[in-house]
Amino acid sequence: MDAKCPECERPATVDDNMEYVKCPHCSFEADYESYLEIMKDKALNMAADYIPKRPGF
Repeated sequence: MDAKCPECERPATVDDNMEYVKCPHCSFEADYESYLEIMKDKALNMAADYIPKRPGF
């Protein structure tokens, strides 16, 4: 299974047991739970960039 590398944004590999993510293109390596946290933080940061700043809210 493939996953998106959070560092170089190219395909990374997830092992068959869904326990480890490793990118063959750069030096990124992490266990799957850490990978999910990294990607969650990236998604939240991207979402925050698109929330308009409205006065009074």
